[in-house]
Amino acid sequence: MVLKKASRSLSRERARPVTSVTATSTRRPRAHALAPEHIGEAGSVAILALAVLGLALVIAALGVIVSGITLGGQYGANPPPNAGSLGLGQVIGGIGLLVLGICLVGAALAVLADVRRSRIVAASVAALAAILSAIGAVLVTAQRGATPVLPVALTLATLIFGASAVILGRPRR
Repeated sequence: MVLKKASRSLSRERARPVTSVTATSTRRPRAHALAPEHIGEAGSVAILALAVLGLALVIAALGVIVSGITLGGQYGANPPPNAGSLGLGQVIGGIGLLVLGICLVGAALAVLADVRRSRIVAASVAALAAILSAIGAVLVTAQRGATPVLPVALTLATLIFGASAVILGRPRR
């Protein structure tokens, strides 16, 4: 018959005494569940904003591309002679938006995966998106008869992209 030896292992607290000096100097701040430790709270908000706006850009870009491709078919039986080239600008612009959206989502995922130098790349892509959305806001505002919804949305996107670029571009602490 085998008998188990009754022994109790010491817990970590009992094994080494904790003084007030070592308790404050060795404890690390606990990271939030949504913020990986290497990003931080503000960085996680910036990455979330880049990923969400990047995905929205991808969806909008696909809509612009499809609209540009099908623009010639909207004329029915009597299309103009240049109907095939009417949507070319929309297709090219949509492809540009698609590339920017994919870059934003990819940069956000790279920062989450802690890829080397991904924060700088994400900050650069966010700064580029902020510049482009600011230019778009100015161009749309300059048009007569435009509703204020698009300029306001582009201005908000400029602020979000700019703040994300600043947050991700600053050095780690």
